[in-house]
Amino acid sequence: MKGPFEPPTAQAFRLIRPVAAVLSLLAGACGPIVEQAPFSYRGDTMSPGDLLGPFEGIVVDAETDRPIAGAVVSGSWAFERGVGLVGPAGAEEVATQTGADGRYRLPRLEALPEGPSMRIRRFTLVVYRRGFVGWRSDRRFPEGTVRRDFSQRGNRVRLERWRDGLTYHQHVRFLGGGAAVKSALGPELEAAALELSGEDPTPVLAEREAAVRSTAVLDIAPLLSDDDIRSVTGYAGAFLTSDLKDLPTTEFYDSLHFKAEGQEESFDVGLRVWKLGEDGAEAQYRKLLGELPGAKPRDEIGDASLRARTGDIYGLAFILRQRGIVVSLTCGVRQCTEESMVQKLAKLVESRLPDLEEEKPPAAPVTPLGTPAPDPATLQPAETPAESGETPPTPEPEATP
Repeated sequence: MKGPFEPPTAQAFRLIRPVAAVLSLLAGACGPIVEQAPFSYRGDTMSPGDLLGPFEGIVVDAETDRPIAGAVVSGSWAFERGVGLVGPAGAEEVATQTGADGRYRLPRLEALPEGPSMRIRRFTLVVYRRGFVGWRSDRRFPEGTVRRDFSQRGNRVRLERWRDGLTYHQHVRFLGGGAAVKSALGPELEAAALELSGEDPTPVLAEREAAVRSTAVLDIAPLLSDDDIRSVTGYAGAFLTSDLKDLPTTEFYDSLHFKAEGQEESFDVGLRVWKLGEDGAEAQYRKLLGELPGAKPRDEIGDASLRARTGDIYGLAFILRQRGIVVSLTCGVRQCTEESMVQKLAKLVESRLPDLEEEKPPAAPVTPLGTPAPDPATLQPAETPAESGETPPTPEPEATP
């Protein structure tokens, strides 16, 4: 014999050890397993989406098909770990608000979980706006049936108005969601508590909705006039002043179009103002920075600003973060013969923005009918896929001002 006898079992272990080491190394070096997405890339294709994202779409009123601004959009990824015996292994959540055009965008998941046998199991989108029935990408309220119309890109969320016969405590449980959704629920938590205590929440909610409806629409007429434009540009002609036709005037958006009489568009001036709160304004400003042709950060006015140009139109936009305001100003090159004129007009607008905040005080808060608003946890909200181990059954940029 050339060497000592080695039992078959020892031979097997000697051969398996290096293989196991290689597999262990590969498991640590590779990223997590990403499940195939159950939704399509777009609604008009059969190509599967990417579970990691990014995700984008628009939120509209199901009755009017008009965009809904200020809707909370929350996306969550659920992680699992294990081979054979599989269990939850955490989650990641991102949230944003829709802009004035009703659009949202959630970034691609970059913080991938680490470790052997990690798996990205599913993604769930939750959309909520007060006064509407909440929307989830995996199922519908109140019937609980599986939703099959969600897509990664070009997703269209049609929010239905709240109607009689629906219950707030079941709605809160259905939404589940993370901190952003729970924070936005506000009066619904109070209504849910009243229902569970046997009281009628209708009077409280009716008063709250009346206070919201009484809010005046945004009026930016004091920010800029045709005399202001003439004093900066030296233009001697007349203007026809109206609203821009991209979006309707609301409590959070208004616009002005200074049309030079008898002249082409390169003589026109346009002003748009969004008043969306801190988060909404930040999302709207990022949208302008990402979509306006040739947009470049300049940081010369407000908390941050940008310059852009489309053909014969100069553009400047800026944000005031604490006030939650975004301003976009456009001026034709025949009107603003020097780009510095656009900045002068924008600074004039900025100096008058405090006038927009001189509004009537909000209605006094309504006293709860006997029961304080509960902690969301006491209502036992339905687990989102990020929390459960079970598998659940700006207008486009324009070339004119």
